[in-house]
Amino acid sequence: MAVVEQMKPRIEMDGVQLRHVQRRFMVINQDRLKRVYAGLRDRHRLFLDLLPLLFHINHPMLPGYLSSKAPAGLSDYKPNKRTLDAARKLSKSFTYQQRSVREHDVLALYMMGSSGTIAYSRKSDFDIWVCIRHDMDRDAREMLAQKAANIESWAASMSLEVHFFLMDDVAFRAGEMDSLSSESSGSAQHHLLLDEFYRTGLLIAGRYPIWWLVPPQYEVVYDDYVSQLLHKRFVNPKEVVDFGGLGEMPAGEFFGATLWQLYKAVSSPYKSVLKILLMEAYSDEYPHIRMLSHRFKEAVYGGETNLDGLDPYVQMCRRVEEYLLENGELERLELARRCFYFKINEKMSRPDRRGNISWRREVMRELVQEWGWSDGHLQLLDTRPQWKIQQVLEERQILVDALRQSYQALSEFARGQDDDHTIDPAELNLLGRRLYAAFERKAGKVDLVNPGISDDLSEDRLSLHQLNHPGQSGWVLYRGLVRSGETGGQRPLKRGHSLVEILAWCHFNHITQSSLSMISLHPEDCTVSSWEQRSVMDCLEDIFPRGRLAEPDLDALAEPARVARNALFINLGVDPMAKLTREGMQLVSSRTDALSYGGRWENLAINFELIIQTSWQEILTFHYSGDHALLDCLCDYLAWTPIDAGGPPPMGVNTFSFSSTRGAPIANRIRDVFDQVTAWFYRGAERGNARYLLQVSHDYYLLQPENGVPRYRHFKTYAALLQELAAPQERFSPLGIDPSTLSDTPLPALFQANKPGRLQLFYQVDGPNAHVYVLDEKGSLFHQEVAFHDALTLLTQFQRFLNKIQERMNFLVQEAGKGEFNVAAIDYYQIHHRHGAEPRLEKQNISPFKQSRSYFGVQVIGDVMDNNRSVFTMYCNEQEFSTLEYGERLFEEVARYILSKRASGQSYPIYITDIDLARNLLGVDTAQELQTIHFLNYKKRIEQRLNDALAKL
Repeated sequence: MAVVEQMKPRIEMDGVQLRHVQRRFMVINQDRLKRVYAGLRDRHRLFLDLLPLLFHINHPMLPGYLSSKAPAGLSDYKPNKRTLDAARKLSKSFTYQQRSVREHDVLALYMMGSSGTIAYSRKSDFDIWVCIRHDMDRDAREMLAQKAANIESWAASMSLEVHFFLMDDVAFRAGEMDSLSSESSGSAQHHLLLDEFYRTGLLIAGRYPIWWLVPPQYEVVYDDYVSQLLHKRFVNPKEVVDFGGLGEMPAGEFFGATLWQLYKAVSSPYKSVLKILLMEAYSDEYPHIRMLSHRFKEAVYGGETNLDGLDPYVQMCRRVEEYLLENGELERLELARRCFYFKINEKMSRPDRRGNISWRREVMRELVQEWGWSDGHLQLLDTRPQWKIQQVLEERQILVDALRQSYQALSEFARGQDDDHTIDPAELNLLGRRLYAAFERKAGKVDLVNPGISDDLSEDRLSLHQLNHPGQSGWVLYRGLVRSGETGGQRPLKRGHSLVEILAWCHFNHITQSSLSMISLHPEDCTVSSWEQRSVMDCLEDIFPRGRLAEPDLDALAEPARVARNALFINLGVDPMAKLTREGMQLVSSRTDALSYGGRWENLAINFELIIQTSWQEILTFHYSGDHALLDCLCDYLAWTPIDAGGPPPMGVNTFSFSSTRGAPIANRIRDVFDQVTAWFYRGAERGNARYLLQVSHDYYLLQPENGVPRYRHFKTYAALLQELAAPQERFSPLGIDPSTLSDTPLPALFQANKPGRLQLFYQVDGPNAHVYVLDEKGSLFHQEVAFHDALTLLTQFQRFLNKIQERMNFLVQEAGKGEFNVAAIDYYQIHHRHGAEPRLEKQNISPFKQSRSYFGVQVIGDVMDNNRSVFTMYCNEQEFSTLEYGERLFEEVARYILSKRASGQSYPIYITDIDLARNLLGVDTAQELQTIHFLNYKKRIEQRLNDALAKL
């Protein structure tokens, strides 16, 4: 809407009218205090009677006493007989001695909020402003704060919730506020708090607000008007407090207030929807907002004294009605009226009590008649605490739609402001996350359908039907006992692909009560047994007691969602032993590992149902089945906690399996896998590039982080796995191996001994051959099976080659100006491994060059020509052989030459002692990417071609 500049009026004053208005405000104040007093229990009346006296004096026999030196003295206050009688009820020996005080520490006491309004109930708390001297020092303020806290404790002992706020009117006008209670939001909005104070605040004792004496038309020149009031002595400054005028509310404050109400509305929508709609109505007038306190003042200046018409909550409801009617939003209008009705909590469908019809009830009667609500509609609303699931689902959708519409209006308002500094995008993002977590639908998410709508959604009897037709697999939940084929068009409560999703929905929405609710499973041959179903429900109760979720912490919403709690159900409705039993197979092997069980290495962990509670207080379920189910589940779970996120996932996945006699070992094995993988990747150095190896049945799975999250690659054979382990790494990559994986090979012992920046050669004699393993400086594994004559011969040729390669790599790194390539001395080990025993590594301390036998070197130099053709040159005993001369016969000619130089003529294997290849042949772009494994892999390939050629000669 167009912004119209407000004209500043010329100030005129009428002392007689001001006195009339002041008396009118005071009468309204006293009448509302009488309503407060009438609505209190006797012991709570005692609190209200004593309250001003407790701040007026320090008496050791009265509640809240701290010290005789604590600030005291309430401006313009003298206790009446009722107050003194109340004091003597607590202490018969109490006597009041009036003393002259030159300066009072407490200027006034005000009661804020619903007290004395139609919204008050005996469950309401008291928010009380303690207005203090501006020049009170810090120590005195702290003493007064402690005294107020003591009075709060005394009130709590009488089951009365009280919150005190120290208020300095001078500081407040400057935008500061001290609070005594966690009930106060640290960033309380100045204008909106002041608006609430002026329309709901009740003066208990002390000075009245000078705001009363500023006529509505002079609000725009509030400071000037107050200045003249004091200057012309229309007002004694010792009679009033001045918290300032309302002025024009800045966009940032308006935005913050709406943001906070939307945030609270997620869990308590009825309490916040009306306030949110009021903010929308204000936004429609922004920036020249006519606040409710303005309306209240206009009515009083117009002569209105009827408390019902001036009631702050009735006025709020009226303002929201005007806004929604102007915009033709009849559905949200009806919702706003319901919110108001529920707030007042006068059940109008019930007959009046004879001789005890409250004013609150009379006001509500007029309103519901005006709204045209029928007796049947009132009966429906009054039974809201007993509403069941279908009614709650319909009401929730209306609430969700209303909140989303308000969020969109808030976002549009934020985007429409010229001053970027008034709107914090982070706050809008925070609210968006809260709404997303609470209301966004997505696969597997458990929707929480009862945000304070009904008190009891529990059902005595439920029926769960398993659908197992083509294209219709899943589960359907019905109320009552509904047998297969007898649904009769009955509307299901819930549908889901996963049984755990359905049961979690029942648990977190309190549809089931563990000892009272009965769930029948259909059809009779349902794959899940009643025992399994009850076991799952018991587990949910143990891990997520009563299905209660806390409010999401604002700090948690500012960060990505993380796993807070979890449960993992394995083989739900599936007996992994059934197939073995049908085939008449029993355990004929000592292998009891659930992931490779028996002689056929069967995987007994077939499907997984995961449920997690996130730090955003979402409940999410996931279903995994198929050959890679375990790894998919594991990696998805770890993805919630990137390795560089600053901490590990919650240690200990809660695993359960109920479907077979092997259920407990299966659950324990899967829990161990999760724990071991979590410990490996999240607890230790170099974990950002670590790897972990796990065997499932005959297959191998290698996990390694991608973008900070562990992902897996699958290998069907041991040979394929070795090829992958020989792949180069960006940086040192330690390998963790599951304790039951490759236990019949030396690999676990090798990688356990692996160290960064070192070359480690291991060999294992196997008859006439030897298995050679080399772990290079980055943890890549080289493997080669070679003919074995003696250890000296084997180690000699590898030592020559490795030393040459280290020299070459150091030169390349220095040539590129990147420092030096430093690798510690090469370690040599022999592997001793007997069947059924742990491998043992024996360090070799011999010097291979001490052997008497002489060898000539075989050097390979490779390059790539312009046409992408590889060209090799080999030097044997200084004799040169090149593909330029021999072409495809190069390897045959080299083998022939070497054979001719052997005195014995024996065709034992040819070993390369040095290799120099262009980087594009090795598959790297820079010298820094080079590592020993590049040369070892090429050495192996060329030696294979040379020895193949040798075998043909």
